Order: sequence, then structure tokens, then C-alpha cells
Amino acid sequence: MSDNFNHFDSTTQLLESKVAALEEVIKQIQEEKNDKELLDFPWVGNLGQWYWMVPSNQVIFNEKKVTNLGYSMEDLPDLVGFDYFTEKLHPLDYDRVMDNMKSHLMGLRDSYEVEYRIRAANGEYIWYYDRGKVTKRDERGNVLLVSGIVFDINKNKQIERELKEANEKLSEMVNVDALTGAYNRRYILKYLENEIIRAKEDRASLSLIMLDVDHFKHVNDEFGHSMGDHVLKSIVDLLMHEMNKANEGEALCRWGGEEFIIVLPNKNNEEAVNFAEKLRSSLCNNTIDGVGTITASFGVSSIISKNDDSNILIKKADDFMYRAKQEGRNKVSF
Repeated sequence: MSDNFNHFDSTTQLLESKVAALEEVIKQIQEEKNDKELLDFPWVGNLGQWYWMVPSNQVIFNEKKVTNLGYSMEDLPDLVGFDYFTEKLHPLDYDRVMDNMKSHLMGLRDSYEVEYRIRAANGEYIWYYDRGKVTKRDERGNVLLVSGIVFDINKNKQIERELKEANEKLSEMVNVDALTGAYNRRYILKYLENEIIRAKEDRASLSLIMLDVDHFKHVNDEFGHSMGDHVLKSIVDLLMHEMNKANEGEALCRWGGEEFIIVLPNKNNEEAVNFAEKLRSSLCNNTIDGVGTITASFGVSSIISKNDDSNILIKKADDFMYRAKQEGRNKVSF
């Protein structure tokens, strides 16, 4: 008998708690109608309003958010606290959301406003935009009630991701040579200008390698332009492989036709010459299917004066490269 009374007493207390919570929310809604500050608050949202009674840590909310996450109202505990949702936050969003709310409760922010991801019933994460505001404090200034609104912005985020990917592809198309995958002249000129400025400010080294494929006209004439394209792509693949292996970055540019430029930040002339020799050796010891061995002539230039600019560096590397050709090709000149 006593167990029945205890169960009845517990159920009664729970109902009383829920009734009190609802009465508090109803009272708050009535007050909001005449509160000018809240007339500007965006109450209309696709997942409805929520109310957080801070002292009791009880949240009253529209069931749309719960069903949107793939749960049913029957899955919820009798009393839903603020942590019911926050414990489902994406790990990368948790601290940011909590800090945002804490800042608002402490009066450091005008409102609680944040985007975050919550784990749905199927394990996937859904994006939401949440905005809330302290709407009631006691005589000591302690927070009693926070009211807010929540939106499902998952589709918006998907559109953002697709737009970002499209922009990245567009940027790549603008900066990259379509045939070889190396950077184009437009990109490398901008990159080189920035690296020269940085090198002068940091008093660092900077070198440039220019190379030209030897007898490339012969390749096109004998094997056709399609094979010529294949040769250029194979050369770029080899150069990029050697650059990545040496941790030299990816500042490789197709300057035009069968000419290429490599920018080497933080490399002095001796280091750049040694690296150019490694590239030359790798190239002439490599066999390209259908063609055989291909060689190239290299010219190396470096910053030696505060007056050196991109035009001077490129001109010097170009002159050295043609000197290498005049001296028999398959050489590094500097």
C-alpha cells in the first residue's frame, strides 16, 4: 500500500511541476505581448519557440525539433533539461555553443545566437540556428527564464557547402593549367610577387627555376600533338613527385608551351641549383611510354639585391635556360 502511495505522490509532484512550468510559460507569453523589447525578437520560426526555466533546468519546447531529429515525444524523459539537447551537440560545436550561452547569461552578449549541429536518432548531424534571450530575472538579477526560437538550417548548410565546392573548382580552373594540372602564368606571377615581398621583409632566400623541354617540336612532329600532351603531363607528374618528395611545395607553373617555372621560397642559389640538378637527372633517367627519354634545359636565378623583382628573376632564369640549350641541352645553368 505504501508503495502505491509513494508512486501516487511522485506522479502528483511531477504533474505539479509540469503545471507550474506551463503556467510560467503562459505568464511569460502574456508579458511578451506588451514588452516592446521583445516585439523585435524573431519569434516565428520553422521549429517553433522554446523556454528554459533556469532554476529548475526545465525546457518547454515545440515538439517539431524532437521529431525533426527523428525522435518521438515518448522517447523523452519526463522532465527535459537544457543538457538533453546539448549532450547531443557535435563535439566541434559544443564549447562554442556553451560559451555563447554563458556569455549571454552573464550579460556579455545581448542575446544567445549560434549555429550548431545536433546528432539525430539515425546518428547523422543536423544543422540548426538558435537564438534566445533572457526574458526574466529575479530582484537580485539572477536568470529565471530564457526564451528562444530555433530553425532547421540543414538545407542552407548543404547549399553553402555546394557553393564553396563550386567556388573552389572555379578558383582551380582560373589558377590551374587545364592540360597539365600545374599552376598557370596568372597564378604564379601573383604567387611570386607575394613571395618576393615576404623574402625581402624576412631577409630570406628565394630562388626560381625555369626549364624548357628539349626537342619538343620533334615529339609533336613525329608522334603527334596528342602524344605531345601526354609528354607534358608526364613531365609535370614527375616534377611534382620530386617536389613533394623533397618537401618543396607545389609552386610549379606551366609558363607557356613546353616551358615551366618552379618557385623555391627559402632556397638560396646553391640549394636551388642542386635541386634543379636532381630534377634534371630524374627526368633524363625516366622513360615515357611511347616516346622514350625526354630531357630539359634548366636555368636558375635567385634574389641577390633588394631591387630584384619578379621580372628580373624570370628574365635571368630565362637567359640561363637558353644558355643551357646553347651549351648542348640537358644542363643546369646559373
